[in-house]
Amino acid sequence: MTDSRKVQVDLKDAYESYLARFEHRFGSKPLASFVKFNRTMVQKLGLGDFPGRLDAYLRAHIACKTMLEAGSTISDAVVLDFEEAAAWLAIEIPDIKVLFKGEVGDPHAEVRKRADTTTKQRTQ
Repeated sequence: MTDSRKVQVDLKDAYESYLARFEHRFGSKPLASFVKFNRTMVQKLGLGDFPGRLDAYLRAHIACKTMLEAGSTISDAVVLDFEEAAAWLAIEIPDIKVLFKGEVGDPHAEVRKRADTTTKQRTQ
């Protein structure tokens, strides 16, 4: 995966945003409380555990974004890793599989669509 250290993130602001998202979704919970975020059991992170989880999320996010920009296919394992990393940060992600089907985010979808239309017009 891509080196997430290249992404500049203010750790204090990121942690405060995380706490706000967590509390909005789950209410006031003590640190290390377990909650279920979609399909993933996660704990409310303390500041000591947050940087590692943030790094995992950034690596997964960068990898998915790179694949989207390249028009690559994506494996279920990558999607699951991204979903889990996002869950630990209380972040809802879009449906990655839909993004890779060309409905949204596939940079080559419009080119293929135009090529298909042109081919149909020539054969008629």
